[in-house]
Amino acid sequence: MLRSNAHNMLRKTVTRFVNGEIAHHARKDDLNPLYALENTKSLAKLKILGMRVPQKYGGSGRSLFDSVIVLEEVAKADASTAVILQVQHNASPVYIMMFGEEKIKAKFLPQLVSGKILFSMAQTEPNVGSSLNELTTTATPSGDYYVVNGNKCMITMGRNADVHLVYVRFEDDNSIGCLLIEKGTPGFYQGGHEDFLGLKGLDSGELVFNGCKVPRENVLLKGNGSLRKMLQLFNGTRVGLASISLGISEAAFEESLKYAKSRTVSRKLLIDHQGIRWKLADMAVKIECMRQLVYSAARDISEEGFPGILAASAAKLVCSDGAIDITNMAMTVFGGYGYSKEFPIERYLRDARGAIFLGGMPAVLRNAIGSRLKAVG
Repeated sequence: MLRSNAHNMLRKTVTRFVNGEIAHHARKDDLNPLYALENTKSLAKLKILGMRVPQKYGGSGRSLFDSVIVLEEVAKADASTAVILQVQHNASPVYIMMFGEEKIKAKFLPQLVSGKILFSMAQTEPNVGSSLNELTTTATPSGDYYVVNGNKCMITMGRNADVHLVYVRFEDDNSIGCLLIEKGTPGFYQGGHEDFLGLKGLDSGELVFNGCKVPRENVLLKGNGSLRKMLQLFNGTRVGLASISLGISEAAFEESLKYAKSRTVSRKLLIDHQGIRWKLADMAVKIECMRQLVYSAARDISEEGFPGILAASAAKLVCSDGAIDITNMAMTVFGGYGYSKEFPIERYLRDARGAIFLGGMPAVLRNAIGSRLKAVG
């Protein structure tokens, strides 16, 4: 699947790192939810945190495909850390790289590479969900500033990120766009923690803006065409998220296969029972299909350097649904033990269920695919 020695080396390096630095305490972090800050610091030392940042700013300028390989491996150990890394790889910093002024790039990108700052991406609102056309958070011009008012909810790293990329409606031209708001800016408040079923390490929370003054230089996108550009960037984000669901699925399958080869029932190994063998075969086939979709989408640069909406949405849809199917099958392989926290299967199931909410629910993805099909020809 990986034709490049560099890609194989990258995977091996990340695998060694996650096995040595993350996997052994993932269960403890889930039982006693901790924001995955130490993991991100370690990723920065490994030059992984800001790997997509151009070399000019201290990064290595790696591709979306490189990011997918990394996210897949990190997700096998801890999906929460993978989601946080995904935001740093394929969300907010990409907006800065694409649309930020040089002053903004020089200010924020080297700090990300070194691990001194982390980003969030704030889109979801209490009353409109993630519908961009219905955003109620506003940015009103006032001299050299925009004054931001509104609320965001369920924002990954909402309580701990240092810089938030915030989606707003600009009142001077009624366009949908985004700007950067730093932690500690007057009029900006980071609210309570969301206690989710899974993905315990995200530290998701609420953002409140009440007369928050943001310098005009912090505006990344606004005006005619800004919404289309944001939707293009979404495609890369969705592929990254699909790779996380793929990683969760692979972890569940690998644990199931290992268990089936060691667990004896009725004087036979589980894997010698035809029903279990078929279930493992179904899991392996589904994972291979997911992997093909993710890798193909990650290599796609048909939309001005980003994956096309069909490839990205298909990968996210199939992988998020597939991860739930595979972790459920893994639970069946383990039987009652799969329901116990003694094994990681129940955590994989909870994390897979949470991943489906990130980057677009299945109905949203199906609508995106349907709209694309309607436009073809």
